[in-house]
Amino acid sequence: MAQKTGSFKNTEANSKIEGPLFRIKTDNADVLVLGTAHVSKRSVEDVQHAFKEFKPDSVCVELCRPRHEAISDPERWKKLDLAKVIRQKKLALLVANLMLSAFQKKIGEKSGVEPGAEMKEALSLAQKNGSQIVLADREIRATLSRAWNKVGFFRRMWLGSYLFSSLLVREEVDPDEVERLKEEDAFADLFKSLPSRYNSIKEVIIDERDHYLAESIRRAAQDHPELETVDQASTDSATGVSGKDTGSSVQAAKKKTAAKKGGRRKKILAVVGAGHLPGILKSLEEKKDVSLTELSHVPKGKPIRTIIAWVVFSVVLILLGTTFATGGGEKAVKEALLAWVFSRSFFAGLGAILAFAHPVSILVTIVMAPIVILFPWFRLWMFPALTENWLRKPRVEDFERIAEDTETAGGLFKSLYTNRVLHLFWVVLLVSLGLTVGNVEFLRVLFALLLKQWGIDIPTIPFLEWFQ
Repeated sequence: MAQKTGSFKNTEANSKIEGPLFRIKTDNADVLVLGTAHVSKRSVEDVQHAFKEFKPDSVCVELCRPRHEAISDPERWKKLDLAKVIRQKKLALLVANLMLSAFQKKIGEKSGVEPGAEMKEALSLAQKNGSQIVLADREIRATLSRAWNKVGFFRRMWLGSYLFSSLLVREEVDPDEVERLKEEDAFADLFKSLPSRYNSIKEVIIDERDHYLAESIRRAAQDHPELETVDQASTDSATGVSGKDTGSSVQAAKKKTAAKKGGRRKKILAVVGAGHLPGILKSLEEKKDVSLTELSHVPKGKPIRTIIAWVVFSVVLILLGTTFATGGGEKAVKEALLAWVFSRSFFAGLGAILAFAHPVSILVTIVMAPIVILFPWFRLWMFPALTENWLRKPRVEDFERIAEDTETAGGLFKSLYTNRVLHLFWVVLLVSLGLTVGNVEFLRVLFALLLKQWGIDIPTIPFLEWFQ
């Protein structure tokens, strides 16, 4: 059974590590879990001291495969296939990623430390020392998708507004304040201040990842065959290590073999955000079986769209049955079809116009709004998004300028029309909102027609009045 051998404060007399950490022994290895802040210069120094003092055989970093690739490839925006992202319906995840990256970039610029510098340093030192690199975190797409699916519409709106408001941070960052955040109590109280209704978000973003990180560390100690590791050569662009050092993976294998043959215990260094220390420690001490597959599974969203579709379909059937039985079927069906076409086309098209979409995108939106239901694998927003991407393809500088373009509320609003990346997102948002309004108007008209067939007097129907 794992045994705790220290607290979050470093008690080693000769150690130069100042950040929070804990040491723990498993059946197979000695583990040092180091807590960092992602924009802390001192955290970078702590990583350097940890390598020098601990000499780890394996290094677990709080990164997933996509985030490691992002760190390793600064030119990734040149390779991004935005059309593929749209077709795979992952635009919302990309938006969240970009906003979080922009926020970290701003904080990094204000603090003078590159975001994720301590992770890059851990990757660099692992390569130089021949240590195995383990990607210990859950894939960010799974985390965001699980969090998104756990909350309802209004909480999603809160999340979106929270992310957008984070882009408007203008205060100078006090380095001492950054270091204070690495203290155990500050992080323990961070989520306690949130209303209890947001516990589901905390559960996904913090608690589940604590278990995932702990299980990855446990697997690293056991040399688990399904361990998510990295080919050391792939870290070159991120760490600045020259090609002559890419044989480090062989060196890491020899190091691991030597540890086994020498009879010494394996040494595991984990570099994680300080906020995860309590949860990781608890999970390691409990030593419960954790299924990484289950934690990575993205459940299907709530069937609200299906429910609404069945309600509309049922109302249409009732309307048709009632109207034909009373002899007014043809007129009622005509009015219902007119309401469907013009409510969806008008409001979705209005959204595209307000977003200053390309004229072709506006036309595509208006045409597809009433007939997109015939293509169940597509959503209306995909058509103007693909059209905008085709006619106004985002440039690399548009991705790189998101943090700079959103310094102020005025700058953020302006960038929604000038930055091609943000403008595409803006078109999608306003078209989607417009379609929602159109659907509400159609349902109002539909119920009004149904009540009319039953002899209940109703107010004038706006859309039908225009075309009579």
